[in-house]
Amino acid sequence: MTQAPAMHQHQPLHTSAALTDTTPEERTYAMFIHLGGLLSLLDLIFLGAIASGVMWWLRKDESTFIDDHGRETLNFHLSILLYVVAGGLAVAMTFGLGVVLFLPMLIGLWVVRLVAGIRGAMAANRGQHYRYPICIRFLAEPF
Repeated sequence: MTQAPAMHQHQPLHTSAALTDTTPEERTYAMFIHLGGLLSLLDLIFLGAIASGVMWWLRKDESTFIDDHGRETLNFHLSILLYVVAGGLAVAMTFGLGVVLFLPMLIGLWVVRLVAGIRGAMAANRGQHYRYPICIRFLAEPF
């Protein structure tokens, strides 16, 4: 008698996708932290960082899940700010010639913010941790 091969459940490649024990309120609040970050799509930098930062600051001590999502979102938006400032300096240092690279970079960052913000919100809503791409972690995790 032939046995069928065992079905293996897909395991995440990194631990940040692991499910956590969270309440629906924690998941919803963390989702809105990510969605608040999407406000930066309107002004390119500040609105999303301010919205995410304020939301994180208000509830970071109540839940490690909210703290993790808020810290990650704020780190991402600070990273974007750094990239935009560096690109602007490159444009200035090249007397405007760098704009040829700066404008496509801005478009790329806009797309990354949109896609990553939605993916982060979806992960938070599922009770999973999420790590943004191209993110410098300025605010380290507490010990």
